[in-house]
Amino acid sequence: MAELFLVIAVFALPVLAGAGAVAIGRPWWWGALASVVVVLVAAIAPEPEEGESRLVAGDLIFLLFVALIATGLAWLGGRIASRLARRPA
Repeated sequence: MAELFLVIAVFALPVLAGAGAVAIGRPWWWGALASVVVVLVAAIAPEPEEGESRLVAGDLIFLLFVALIATGLAWLGGRIASRLARRPA
């Protein structure tokens, strides 16, 4: 179940957050910042196995990569929202 929430947080949330930020008149990176925070919490939150720490040094590269993906998807969501807003009705 935790993996499902991580996939939703990584793929759907950043696109919606970027689009939402542009829709309310903020820059896309506001959505990226919010989604990176949520994605990192979702990646760290699952309960570790007994005897293991919640976060180890090897996880930092993974977390940076996930944050980069979330930022790119938030940019994409902001770009889509700005294009749809400029489109004549």
